[in-house]
Amino acid sequence: MKIKVLTLNLHTYQELDISKFETSQAFLDAYRIIQKHIAKFIVQNDVDFVTFQEAGQLQGENGCEKKFGIGIKPSNYLRLLNNILSEYGGKYEYVWDFSHYGFNIWEEGLGILSKHRIVEFESRYVSKETDPKVFRSRKIIRTGVEVDNKIFDVYSVHFNWPELGFREELENVLKWIEKRGNENFIVAGDFNVASDSHEYGLIKDARVFDKPLIDAWINTNPSKPSEPTFSGDSSEPPSRIDYILLPHSFKPLRSEVVFKERIGELRVSDHFGLLCEFEID
Repeated sequence: MKIKVLTLNLHTYQELDISKFETSQAFLDAYRIIQKHIAKFIVQNDVDFVTFQEAGQLQGENGCEKKFGIGIKPSNYLRLLNNILSEYGGKYEYVWDFSHYGFNIWEEGLGILSKHRIVEFESRYVSKETDPKVFRSRKIIRTGVEVDNKIFDVYSVHFNWPELGFREELENVLKWIEKRGNENFIVAGDFNVASDSHEYGLIKDARVFDKPLIDAWINTNPSKPSEPTFSGDSSEPPSRIDYILLPHSFKPLRSEVVFKERIGELRVSDHFGLLCEFEID
């Protein structure tokens, strides 16, 4: 069985300046060009799972639906993206949860899209800080997805920088996986540690169920260990900080950095996406 997984940090709606729009709806309508681009890619590539980080919704709105008890608002990025996927013929389910406030107006969280039936959902803070008013508060989400009568655990992760708690947060997720006891898992997202850093060694040395993890990118692209997934900004250079980690029993077939192109003058995000196809027995 072959499975495709994509991970992408969405940059919390920051590719357009909401203050330049008369209404939030006008802003969201303008932002659809980015969301349509992402949705087309997902449908055209028949992606099974997508993990998102910095997926936002406006603080001031009333909820319009609930997913596993989590309040979803009209501006929720996953909600709007899923609606566009439906317009393109994609049949997906999604989950989302709020981690902390961002840019003063957003509830910034994580989401997962699945082409397969979602049967479980769980979220928890893995950081020492758990106050949503503090950006260091890092909540991780997990969903259990049924594929060919097997349950896959898909984790969307967004860790702090090394000096703010990366090591402990990674360890907490690895302990979570082992406590779950499910050896069919995917951990994907923004790890906030570069592939040439000391902290990346913690990923390489990590073991789950007493077996090493597979970094899907380096497994399939050994000659390009530092291919950037973060485009860089005024304070940080371009770097590979987004990863898809797989259990030792999975066989990566290919990995690709995607969404490097612009849509006119717009970027999809300050991150690129990472797509991986792998095979399991």
